[in-house]
Amino acid sequence: MARFSILTIDGGGIRGIVPIRILEKIEEMAGKKVYEMFDMMSGTSTGGLIVSCLTVKEKPDAPKPKYTVEDLAQIYTTKGSTIFPIRTGIGKWIRKALNLCGPEFSPAGLEKVLSEYVTGQRIKEAFRPIIVSTYDLFTNMPVFFKSSEAAGNEEANARIHDVCRATSAAPTFLPAYTFHYKGKTLTGIDGGVYVNNLAMAAIAEIRRYGDAGYYKKLDGTPVKMEDVNVLSLGTGSYTGTITEKEAVTWGQLEWIQHITDIMMKGVSQTTDYEAKEMMYEEGPYLRLNIDIKDEAYSDMADARPQTIKYLEDEVKSQVTENADTLTAIQSFLERAEIIKKPSPPSP
Repeated sequence: MARFSILTIDGGGIRGIVPIRILEKIEEMAGKKVYEMFDMMSGTSTGGLIVSCLTVKEKPDAPKPKYTVEDLAQIYTTKGSTIFPIRTGIGKWIRKALNLCGPEFSPAGLEKVLSEYVTGQRIKEAFRPIIVSTYDLFTNMPVFFKSSEAAGNEEANARIHDVCRATSAAPTFLPAYTFHYKGKTLTGIDGGVYVNNLAMAAIAEIRRYGDAGYYKKLDGTPVKMEDVNVLSLGTGSYTGTITEKEAVTWGQLEWIQHITDIMMKGVSQTTDYEAKEMMYEEGPYLRLNIDIKDEAYSDMADARPQTIKYLEDEVKSQVTENADTLTAIQSFLERAEIIKKPSPPSP
C-alpha cells in the first residue's frame, strides 16, 4: 500500500537553520532527498520560504527541484545578515528605538535575497504540492496559498516571490506586503499570527480534498487519511518564562518585545497537540524541535554567526546526535514506508 508523506515547517526567522539541519540528517538516514520522501510540503514564514525553495524548479519540465537542503543551509548561514542586518553597540539601541515607530528591518534585504533565488516561478509549477500561509489585513482573513487551488484557478497561481514576501512579513520585524491575488488586493503579514505550525492545515487539506482528484499517491490512487504520515519540524522554542511580577506589571513596550515569540510558540504547541490527537489512530506523526535555553540566542532575527552556531550545536545535541530522537526518526521513516524495515534475523 502506497503511503502519502507530508512535511511541515514552522516559522521562526533565522532559526530556519534548525529544520534545515534536521532535514540534512534525515536525508542521510533515508538515503533519499527531501523531494523523494515527501509528497506535500507546508510552511509558515521562514518555513514557507524553505518549502517554497525545496519545491521550486529551474524550468517547468525540470526532473527535480532547483535547490537542495545543502543549498538552503548555505543561504541561511551566508545571507541571513542581509535580511536581518547585524547591529551591535549603539547601533543596536538605535534599532530598538526606531522599532517603536516602524518595522525593525527594511524589506530591501529580503527582497534582494528572494530576487536572487526565486524569479518568475509560480505555485502550480512547484515540484511537490505546497501550502503556505499569510494573513490578509485588507479582508481580515487567513489565506492559504495552495497548489491544489492554483492548479484550477490561474488567479490563485501566485508568484513564489510574492508568496514568500507575504508569509514572512512578521509584524514589528518586516513591513506588510501588498500584491494582487485572485483579482483583489492582498496585504499580507506573517501567517504565524494565527498558524505558525501548518500540520493541522495540511491534515485538513487531505481530509477534505485527498480523494477529490488533485492529490495522488505514488501508485496513482487518491489519498485517504489512513495513508497519511506527517513530519512536523519546529524552529526552536525559548524555554525562559515570564514571571508573575512581569506579567502583571508590563506595559505595551515590554509586551511588544515578547509577544511575537509567545504567540508563535503557543499556536505551534496547540497545533502539535491537535495533530497528535487527530493522527493517533490514522498514521505516523512525528514532531521534532529544540529547546533554546539561553536567551542570548533566542531572537529570531539574530543573524550573528555565534547565534547560528548555537542553534546548530543544539540541533546536534538534541536531535541529530541524540540516540532517543534518532530512534524516533528511524521508526517514523519505517512506519511511513520511506525506508524499509530491516529484515528479521533468520532462525
